[in-house]
Amino acid sequence: MSPGGDGGWMIDDGALDWEDIRVFLATARSGSLTDAARALALSQPTLGRRLKRLEHVLGAPLFDRLPNRLALTPLGRAVLDSAEAMGAAAAAFARRADRQVAVPQPVRVTATSSVSTFLTTHLPELLSDTGADLTILSTRAALNLAQREAEIALRMDRVPVEGDLVTRRLGRFGFTLYAARGLRPDWSGPWNGAPVIGLPETRRRPSQSGWVDDTAAARGGRIVARLSELPMRLDAVRRGVGATLLPCVLGDRDADLVRVVEPPDALREDVHLLMHSDVRELPAVAAVAEALVRLFRRHADALAGV
Repeated sequence: MSPGGDGGWMIDDGALDWEDIRVFLATARSGSLTDAARALALSQPTLGRRLKRLEHVLGAPLFDRLPNRLALTPLGRAVLDSAEAMGAAAAAFARRADRQVAVPQPVRVTATSSVSTFLTTHLPELLSDTGADLTILSTRAALNLAQREAEIALRMDRVPVEGDLVTRRLGRFGFTLYAARGLRPDWSGPWNGAPVIGLPETRRRPSQSGWVDDTAAARGGRIVARLSELPMRLDAVRRGVGATLLPCVLGDRDADLVRVVEPPDALREDVHLLMHSDVRELPAVAAVAEALVRLFRRHADALAGV
Protein backbone atom coordinates (compact mmCIF):
# COMPACT_ATOMS: atom_id res chain seq x y z
CA MET A 1 0.00 0.00 0.00
CA SER A 2 1.38 3.40 -0.93
CA PRO A 3 0.31 7.04 -0.36
CA GLY A 4 -2.16 8.35 -2.92
CA GLY A 5 -2.14 11.79 -4.42
CA ASP A 6 -4.92 13.03 -2.15
CA GLY A 7 -3.19 11.90 1.03
CA GLY A 8 -5.10 8.58 1.13
CA TRP A 9 -3.84 5.11 0.29
CA MET A 10 -3.91 3.01 -2.87
CA ILE A 11 -3.59 -0.76 -3.24
CA ASP A 12 -0.31 -1.45 -5.01
CA ASP A 13 -1.10 -4.79 -6.64
CA GLY A 14 -3.27 -7.88 -6.32
CA ALA A 15 -7.03 -8.15 -6.14
CA LEU A 16 -9.22 -8.06 -3.07
CA ASP A 17 -10.90 -11.40 -2.39
CA TRP A 18 -14.15 -11.54 -0.39
CA GLU A 19 -13.05 -14.77 1.31
CA ASP A 20 -9.93 -12.99 2.60
CA ILE A 21 -12.06 -10.14 3.92
CA ARG A 22 -14.39 -12.67 5.58
CA VAL A 23 -11.34 -14.12 7.34
CA PHE A 24 -10.34 -10.63 8.47
CA LEU A 25 -13.84 -10.00 9.89
CA ALA A 26 -13.94 -13.28 11.82
CA THR A 27 -10.46 -12.67 13.24
CA ALA A 28 -11.30 -9.11 14.22
CA ARG A 29 -14.43 -10.27 16.06
CA SER A 30 -12.76 -13.09 17.97
CA GLY A 31 -9.24 -11.71 18.45
CA SER A 32 -7.95 -15.25 17.92
CA LEU A 33 -6.85 -17.24 14.87
CA THR A 34 -8.03 -20.43 16.55
CA ASP A 35 -11.55 -19.15 17.28
CA ALA A 36 -11.84 -17.53 13.84
CA ALA A 37 -10.77 -20.75 12.10
CA ARG A 38 -13.33 -22.72 14.12
CA ALA A 39 -16.08 -20.23 13.33
CA LEU A 40 -15.38 -20.39 9.59
CA ALA A 41 -14.72 -24.16 9.52
CA LEU A 42 -11.23 -23.57 8.13
CA SER A 43 -7.90 -24.96 9.22
CA GLN A 44 -5.78 -22.46 11.10
CA PRO A 45 -2.98 -22.57 8.46
CA THR A 46 -5.52 -21.83 5.71
CA LEU A 47 -6.95 -18.93 7.68
CA GLY A 48 -3.45 -17.61 8.36
CA ARG A 49 -2.53 -17.77 4.67
CA ARG A 50 -5.67 -15.87 3.66
CA LEU A 51 -4.99 -13.20 6.26
CA LYS A 52 -1.39 -12.80 5.08
CA ARG A 53 -2.59 -12.56 1.48
CA LEU A 54 -4.96 -9.72 2.39
CA GLU A 55 -2.21 -7.93 4.31
CA HIS A 56 0.07 -8.34 1.29
CA VAL A 57 -2.55 -6.86 -1.04
CA LEU A 58 -3.10 -3.95 1.34
CA GLY A 59 0.62 -3.56 1.93
CA ALA A 60 0.55 -3.39 5.73
CA PRO A 61 -0.38 -5.55 8.76
CA LEU A 62 -3.97 -5.63 9.93
CA PHE A 63 -3.22 -7.07 13.37
CA ASP A 64 -0.59 -6.74 16.06
CA ARG A 65 0.32 -10.20 17.39
CA LEU A 66 0.12 -9.86 21.19
CA PRO A 67 0.91 -12.72 23.63
CA ASN A 68 -2.70 -13.86 24.15
CA ARG A 69 -4.68 -12.17 21.38
CA LEU A 70 -4.63 -10.27 18.14
CA ALA A 71 -5.24 -6.51 18.23
CA LEU A 72 -6.23 -4.41 15.25
CA THR A 73 -3.56 -2.09 13.88
CA PRO A 74 -4.51 1.45 12.81
CA LEU A 75 -5.04 0.09 9.29
CA GLY A 76 -7.22 -2.73 10.64
CA ARG A 77 -9.37 -0.27 12.56
CA ALA A 78 -9.61 2.00 9.52
CA VAL A 79 -10.96 -0.71 7.20
CA LEU A 80 -13.11 -2.61 9.70
CA ASP A 81 -16.30 -0.60 9.11
CA SER A 82 -16.03 -1.07 5.35
CA ALA A 83 -15.43 -4.80 5.80
CA GLU A 84 -18.49 -5.02 8.09
CA ALA A 85 -20.58 -3.28 5.43
CA MET A 86 -19.35 -5.74 2.78
CA GLY A 87 -20.20 -8.62 5.09
CA ALA A 88 -23.69 -7.30 5.73
CA ALA A 89 -24.30 -6.85 1.99
CA ALA A 90 -23.06 -10.37 1.21
CA ALA A 91 -25.25 -11.81 3.96
CA ALA A 92 -28.32 -9.94 2.69
CA PHE A 93 -27.66 -11.28 -0.80
CA ALA A 94 -27.44 -14.85 0.50
CA ARG A 95 -30.57 -14.54 2.65
CA ARG A 96 -32.63 -13.20 -0.24
CA ALA A 97 -31.37 -16.00 -2.46
CA ASP A 98 -32.33 -18.54 0.21
CA ARG A 99 -35.88 -17.25 0.20
CA GLN A 100 -36.11 -17.86 -3.54
CA VAL A 101 -34.29 -21.18 -3.84
CA ALA A 102 -34.49 -24.03 -1.35
CA VAL A 103 -30.86 -25.14 -1.18
CA PRO A 104 -30.39 -28.27 0.95
CA GLN A 105 -27.66 -27.62 3.47
CA PRO A 106 -27.04 -28.29 7.17
CA VAL A 107 -28.61 -25.79 9.54
CA ARG A 108 -25.80 -24.29 11.61
CA VAL A 109 -26.41 -23.90 15.34
CA THR A 110 -23.80 -22.07 17.41
CA ALA A 111 -23.61 -22.47 21.19
CA THR A 112 -21.19 -22.57 24.10
CA SER A 113 -19.52 -25.86 24.96
CA SER A 114 -22.00 -26.56 27.79
CA VAL A 115 -25.05 -26.16 25.55
CA SER A 116 -23.33 -27.92 22.63
CA THR A 117 -22.60 -30.93 24.84
CA PHE A 118 -26.26 -31.10 25.86
CA LEU A 119 -27.29 -30.99 22.19
CA THR A 120 -24.87 -33.74 21.14
CA THR A 121 -26.00 -35.90 24.08
CA HIS A 122 -29.49 -35.77 22.57
CA LEU A 123 -28.42 -35.64 18.92
CA PRO A 124 -30.38 -38.72 17.71
CA GLU A 125 -33.51 -37.29 19.35
CA LEU A 126 -32.87 -33.89 17.79
CA LEU A 127 -32.17 -35.23 14.30
CA SER A 128 -35.25 -37.42 14.25
CA ASP A 129 -37.38 -34.50 15.40
CA THR A 130 -36.15 -32.02 12.78
CA GLY A 131 -35.69 -34.01 9.57
CA ALA A 132 -32.86 -31.57 8.80
CA ASP A 133 -29.10 -32.00 8.76
CA LEU A 134 -27.27 -30.10 11.51
CA THR A 135 -23.92 -28.47 12.07
CA ILE A 136 -23.24 -27.63 15.73
CA LEU A 137 -20.54 -24.99 16.20
CA SER A 138 -19.19 -25.05 19.75
CA THR A 139 -17.51 -21.71 20.29
CA ARG A 140 -17.40 -18.80 22.70
CA ALA A 141 -17.06 -16.41 19.78
CA ALA A 142 -20.21 -14.41 19.07
CA LEU A 143 -20.92 -15.58 15.53
CA ASN A 144 -22.82 -13.04 13.48
CA LEU A 145 -26.29 -14.22 12.41
CA ALA A 146 -26.81 -11.29 10.06
CA GLN A 147 -23.65 -12.22 8.15
CA ARG A 148 -24.65 -15.88 7.79
CA GLU A 149 -22.00 -17.36 10.08
CA ALA A 150 -24.82 -19.43 11.59
CA GLU A 151 -28.59 -19.71 11.21
CA ILE A 152 -29.38 -20.19 14.92
CA ALA A 153 -27.50 -19.05 18.01
CA LEU A 154 -28.13 -20.35 21.53
CA ARG A 155 -26.80 -17.79 24.00
CA MET A 156 -26.87 -17.45 27.75
CA ASP A 157 -28.16 -14.38 29.58
CA ARG A 158 -26.55 -11.57 27.53
CA VAL A 159 -28.77 -11.31 24.45
CA PRO A 160 -27.86 -8.72 21.81
CA VAL A 161 -30.53 -6.12 21.18
CA GLU A 162 -29.13 -4.70 17.96
CA GLY A 163 -30.00 -6.07 14.53
CA ASP A 164 -33.15 -7.60 13.09
CA LEU A 165 -33.17 -10.63 15.37
CA VAL A 166 -35.93 -12.90 16.62
CA THR A 167 -35.33 -14.20 20.16
CA ARG A 168 -37.01 -16.84 22.25
CA ARG A 169 -36.22 -17.99 25.78
CA LEU A 170 -35.66 -21.75 25.90
CA GLY A 171 -35.12 -22.41 29.60
CA ARG A 172 -32.56 -22.30 32.39
CA PHE A 173 -29.15 -23.94 32.63
CA GLY A 174 -27.89 -24.83 36.11
CA PHE A 175 -24.27 -25.42 37.13
CA THR A 176 -22.55 -26.68 40.25
CA LEU A 177 -19.50 -28.59 41.51
CA TYR A 178 -19.18 -32.33 40.92
CA ALA A 179 -16.56 -34.86 41.98
CA ALA A 180 -15.84 -38.53 41.36
CA ARG A 181 -17.48 -40.89 43.85
CA GLY A 182 -14.95 -41.82 46.51
CA LEU A 183 -12.74 -38.77 46.09
CA ARG A 184 -13.93 -37.70 49.55
CA PRO A 185 -16.35 -39.49 51.87
CA ASP A 186 -18.01 -36.24 52.95
CA TRP A 187 -18.16 -32.79 51.34
CA SER A 188 -20.46 -31.21 53.94
CA GLY A 189 -17.72 -30.24 56.42
CA PRO A 190 -14.39 -28.41 55.91
CA TRP A 191 -12.69 -29.54 52.75
CA ASN A 192 -9.20 -29.59 54.32
CA GLY A 193 -7.31 -28.91 51.10
CA ALA A 194 -9.52 -31.08 48.87
CA PRO A 195 -8.49 -30.64 45.20
CA VAL A 196 -10.60 -28.36 43.02
CA ILE A 197 -10.28 -27.84 39.25
CA GLY A 198 -10.91 -24.20 38.49
CA LEU A 199 -11.72 -22.25 35.37
CA PRO A 200 -9.38 -19.59 33.95
CA GLU A 201 -8.73 -17.07 36.72
CA THR A 202 -10.66 -13.81 36.68
CA ARG A 203 -11.36 -10.92 39.04
CA ARG A 204 -14.82 -10.46 37.55
CA ARG A 205 -17.72 -11.06 39.91
CA PRO A 206 -20.22 -12.53 39.40
CA SER A 207 -18.75 -15.19 37.13
CA GLN A 208 -18.51 -18.98 37.06
CA SER A 209 -14.76 -18.91 37.60
CA GLY A 210 -15.10 -16.44 40.46
CA TRP A 211 -17.78 -18.55 42.14
CA VAL A 212 -15.61 -21.68 41.99
CA ASP A 213 -12.60 -19.81 43.42
CA ASP A 214 -14.65 -18.17 46.19
CA THR A 215 -16.37 -21.43 47.12
CA ALA A 216 -13.07 -23.31 47.28
CA ALA A 217 -11.51 -20.57 49.41
CA ALA A 218 -14.46 -20.39 51.81
CA ARG A 219 -14.58 -24.15 52.37
CA GLY A 220 -10.85 -24.80 52.53
CA GLY A 221 -10.39 -26.37 49.08
CA ARG A 222 -7.28 -25.99 46.94
CA ILE A 223 -7.23 -25.08 43.24
CA VAL A 224 -4.89 -27.68 41.74
CA ALA A 225 -5.47 -26.90 38.05
CA ARG A 226 -7.38 -24.53 35.80
CA LEU A 227 -9.03 -25.91 32.66
CA SER A 228 -10.86 -23.66 30.23
CA GLU A 229 -12.93 -26.15 28.24
CA LEU A 230 -15.77 -28.35 29.47
CA PRO A 231 -14.48 -31.62 27.88
CA MET A 232 -11.13 -31.20 29.68
CA ARG A 233 -12.82 -30.61 33.05
CA LEU A 234 -15.16 -33.56 32.50
CA ASP A 235 -12.25 -35.88 31.72
CA ALA A 236 -10.29 -34.64 34.74
CA VAL A 237 -13.18 -35.02 37.21
CA ARG A 238 -13.89 -38.54 35.98
CA ARG A 239 -10.24 -39.41 36.62
CA GLY A 240 -10.55 -38.20 40.20
CA VAL A 241 -8.31 -35.15 39.81
CA GLY A 242 -10.66 -32.94 41.80
CA ALA A 243 -14.09 -31.35 42.04
CA THR A 244 -15.05 -29.06 39.17
CA LEU A 245 -17.88 -27.02 37.69
CA LEU A 246 -20.22 -28.85 35.31
CA PRO A 247 -23.70 -28.22 33.93
CA CYS A 248 -26.22 -30.13 36.05
CA VAL A 249 -27.73 -31.83 33.01
CA LEU A 250 -24.34 -33.44 32.39
CA GLY A 251 -23.11 -34.08 35.94
CA ASP A 252 -26.36 -35.52 37.29
CA ARG A 253 -26.66 -38.16 34.57
CA ASP A 254 -23.14 -39.50 35.18
CA ALA A 255 -23.40 -42.33 37.75
CA ASP A 256 -19.69 -41.99 38.61
CA LEU A 257 -20.07 -38.39 39.79
CA VAL A 258 -21.70 -36.79 42.84
CA ARG A 259 -22.78 -33.23 43.56
CA VAL A 260 -20.44 -31.45 45.93
CA VAL A 261 -22.84 -28.56 46.63
CA GLU A 262 -26.36 -27.81 45.50
CA PRO A 263 -26.69 -25.62 42.39
CA PRO A 264 -26.67 -21.95 43.43
CA ASP A 265 -29.24 -19.62 41.90
CA ALA A 266 -26.36 -17.33 40.91
CA LEU A 267 -25.20 -19.94 38.39
CA ARG A 268 -28.58 -20.63 36.80
CA GLU A 269 -28.54 -18.88 33.43
CA ASP A 270 -31.31 -18.31 30.91
CA VAL A 271 -30.72 -19.78 27.45
CA HIS A 272 -32.13 -17.88 24.47
CA LEU A 273 -32.57 -18.92 20.85
CA LEU A 274 -31.73 -16.23 18.30
CA MET A 275 -32.40 -16.14 14.55
CA HIS A 276 -32.19 -13.41 11.97
CA SER A 277 -35.66 -12.47 10.77
CA ASP A 278 -34.70 -13.17 7.15
CA VAL A 279 -34.16 -16.91 7.77
CA ARG A 280 -36.79 -17.68 10.42
CA GLU A 281 -39.34 -18.90 7.85
CA LEU A 282 -36.99 -21.15 5.91
CA PRO A 283 -38.48 -24.62 6.46
CA ALA A 284 -35.29 -26.31 7.67
CA VAL A 285 -34.39 -23.46 10.03
CA ALA A 286 -37.92 -23.27 11.42
CA ALA A 287 -37.95 -27.06 11.95
CA VAL A 288 -34.68 -26.97 13.89
CA ALA A 289 -35.81 -23.99 15.98
CA GLU A 290 -39.05 -25.72 16.98
CA ALA A 291 -37.20 -28.97 17.71
CA LEU A 292 -34.85 -27.07 20.02
CA VAL A 293 -37.80 -25.52 21.83
CA ARG A 294 -39.31 -28.98 22.38
CA LEU A 295 -35.98 -30.49 23.46
CA PHE A 296 -35.39 -27.83 26.11
CA ARG A 297 -39.00 -28.14 27.29
CA ARG A 298 -38.71 -31.93 27.71
CA HIS A 299 -35.55 -31.64 29.79
CA ALA A 300 -36.36 -28.43 31.67
CA ASP A 301 -35.91 -29.82 35.19
CA ALA A 302 -32.69 -31.65 34.40
CA LEU A 303 -31.28 -28.55 32.71
CA ALA A 304 -32.06 -26.34 35.70
CA GLY A 305 -30.71 -28.93 38.13
CA VAL A 306 -33.88 -29.24 40.17
